[in-house]
Amino acid sequence: MAVDVKESPLFWADKIAREVIDRKKFRYLDKQIPTFDKFVVKTSASISGVLHIGRLSDTIRGESVVRALIDSGVKAELIWVAEDMDPLRKVPKGVPEGYEKYIGMPVTDIPDPFGCHNSYAEHNKAEYFKVIDQFVGVRMKKYSMREEYKKGSFRPYIKKILENIDKVREILNKYRTTPLEKNWSPWTPVCENCGKIITPRIIGVEEGIVKYVCEDYAFKSYTAKGCGYKGDNDPLEGNGKLMWKSEWAAQWARWKVVAEGAGKEYQVPMSAWWVNAEIVEHILSFPMPVPIFYEHLMIDGVKMSASLGNVVYPKDWLEVAPAELLRFLYNKKLMKTRSFSWRYLPNLYDEYDRHADVYFDRVKVANEKEREHIKRLFEISQLGKPKACVTIPFSFAAIIAQIHNPAKSLDKAIELLRFTGHVDKVGKEDKEEIRKRLMYARRWAEKYAPEDMKIRIRESVPPKLICSLSDKEKNAIKVFAKDLAKEWNEQSLQYRIFEIAKENGIDVKRFFKICYQIILGKDYGPKLGPFILAVGKEKIIALLSEVGS
Repeated sequence: MAVDVKESPLFWADKIAREVIDRKKFRYLDKQIPTFDKFVVKTSASISGVLHIGRLSDTIRGESVVRALIDSGVKAELIWVAEDMDPLRKVPKGVPEGYEKYIGMPVTDIPDPFGCHNSYAEHNKAEYFKVIDQFVGVRMKKYSMREEYKKGSFRPYIKKILENIDKVREILNKYRTTPLEKNWSPWTPVCENCGKIITPRIIGVEEGIVKYVCEDYAFKSYTAKGCGYKGDNDPLEGNGKLMWKSEWAAQWARWKVVAEGAGKEYQVPMSAWWVNAEIVEHILSFPMPVPIFYEHLMIDGVKMSASLGNVVYPKDWLEVAPAELLRFLYNKKLMKTRSFSWRYLPNLYDEYDRHADVYFDRVKVANEKEREHIKRLFEISQLGKPKACVTIPFSFAAIIAQIHNPAKSLDKAIELLRFTGHVDKVGKEDKEEIRKRLMYARRWAEKYAPEDMKIRIRESVPPKLICSLSDKEKNAIKVFAKDLAKEWNEQSLQYRIFEIAKENGIDVKRFFKICYQIILGKDYGPKLGPFILAVGKEKIIALLSEVGS
């Protein structure tokens, strides 16, 4: 579904692609945008913290813009940058306490606590790279800031920034309430003695050489201990890094970045985005990229945090859902707050399936713009060309998968799906897609499903439960057992259960509670009519008959 850039695009990524292609001038200068042979979109992640699915939001959205650019008929590329010069700020859970001594050091220079990689950063990247490419549909080049500094890739930009340090200071002071000190420098050295990058305090700059003293630096939870060393550091040798409010600008100029994602907090006028935007244009003579501002993902209404224990790792996601589903979640409106919950994963699946139905014209949408937007969202959320496959409501798939393990009894599960009318003819590709969804649903049911979705059918009804029922309740169960032997679909059976309760003068909620107690041994469960048909009427009739006999 190639996008015609002459038309007014509806989807957010196509709008950004259109802006990238059509813009003519710099933001702050009366200067023409250069001609690009290839449009580069950048995404990055700090390696000092936990690489959870929140970090994927930037990558997925950046990749969507790349896809939109390619669909517009231009060359485009996605690059991923490891911000691995960042200091270790606290000792993560699972890392030995002795690692407190490394707080303040670049994560690339810290030993791997698990002993399987050259550094803490390499370990984190390796774990992340095992899955990150599974969420991205285009080839992605990867860079390390530590390696780039060591290779000298940033030397021309460092030199230019330092040569114009007064102008850089002037730009930064526009965004500050208190002016920077005269001995300020945008260069952060690594202490030659202890190897920390957060503790060196600059005490002067002479002929381009940064002079520093290594002193304690307090984070929120920990303090990075300074060693007291006084030293000199030459920024052009690369043993250190630019401060973020100049480094970001250098990254844009170095890789010729035309667009990059950033959280909504960067949208405000005083943020690092706009500081760097001025620096990159005024000092480095490169146009500010088009921003991809977005809201962050919350987990059950709370920000993801390793200390809170609500972190969702990419590998966790892939156990219960395909990459396309996370891409779908992130590709919806950029500036809308979203809260994800494992409990409500079936709702996300249902929404995704509705978009698939519209895309493949299985469901009609009267509003043309709405239909086109739905189709584009579904299409760009795919890793490859969209394929029309059988879809099964995820909640129902979770029931089926608990009754028949798809890893062992896939044919029985499919037969049950035929009986309930969810599938008809099943081809080879359909069978594989059914297997995948059932496997996802089974793992979700085992790990995250609410109690009412967990299936443990009774072998027999406890006598104590039978004795607790009134005569009219027992009679209603007897009628239910008799009627259940007839032919039903999900809707008609659900309605009949309501009728039986009313016909016998029993409160409907009370009757459903009795049925759940007889079948599952608890007061609630999955929607009863569809559940009974999924389990098999014979088994349920046998249980009900114990009560009504």
